[in-house]
Amino acid sequence: MRQVLNVDSNYNCFTLEEKAAVVKNAGFQGVDYGLFDMNAPDSTWFQSDWQQNADQIRNAFASEAVPIVQTHAPFSFPEIRDIDTFMEKARPLVVHAIEVSAALGAKCVVVHPIQCIPYKENAEALFRANMDYYRSLIPVCKSCGIKVGIENMFQRDRLRGNRIIHSTCAKVEEFCRYIDTLDSDYMVACLDIGHTVLPTDNAEPWDFIRILGHDRLHTLHVHDNDFIDDRHNIPFSGKIDWYRITEALGEIDYIGDFVYEVLLNSSVPVLKPEMYPAFLSYMASVGQHLVGEIEKNRPLTR
Repeated sequence: MRQVLNVDSNYNCFTLEEKAAVVKNAGFQGVDYGLFDMNAPDSTWFQSDWQQNADQIRNAFASEAVPIVQTHAPFSFPEIRDIDTFMEKARPLVVHAIEVSAALGAKCVVVHPIQCIPYKENAEALFRANMDYYRSLIPVCKSCGIKVGIENMFQRDRLRGNRIIHSTCAKVEEFCRYIDTLDSDYMVACLDIGHTVLPTDNAEPWDFIRILGHDRLHTLHVHDNDFIDDRHNIPFSGKIDWYRITEALGEIDYIGDFVYEVLLNSSVPVLKPEMYPAFLSYMASVGQHLVGEIEKNRPLTR
């Protein structure tokens, strides 16, 4: 099982070649590349030479034997407040993110479900909209040879102290319903472990894993928190029981990558870039330990 590091704007203090070397030297085997800069009006991904840019980035990481295996499509569209506007303005950007991801060499791109309206009173409307949305992406995925990872989400209750509440796929039964209804090899589950523990009365993350099972669960977002907010911290720095999670991943014979989604500006906000290599080496050691725990819990017949 490969250990994969999420690379985002935190690493812009390094040149492209330095980024790749830092990831490699820390002990990772792959990269989850964030495409969040696609939201910017002047994004390089909408210039005529975007494919050459993708080639340069792909080759830089591949040359250090840490290929880009996964990406994350842009998801922050605060100005969009209805489904029709989302489909008109956000969907084309996500479609291009799938094309960029394929050019970067990724085999999976994480695409958040539509959740631009309150979930509580609109769960079925969001389900229907997301079925249309994800089905419309399947031909693009087929053309590019890449899968979409659907992620479990949360919303905030603005009237009740901004507390975290359920949203699309936050409940494991609904997550299964999304994957099963789409019924496509190009639509798979990306379980964000940190998100599972945030809405109150939610299933435990190890129950999520067992219910999703081997066939639905394709990839992960691995990070920890305090059960209060979406901290994106390194495992064992919060309250999540990682040994019960690794036990469940082993039991379902999970064969995807071990993909971090740790944010450096949340985990170690005052850490200077010259200390990043040491911190990333520690992250890789933690990941290696957890991967070993997954392997210990696999079925004996494997």
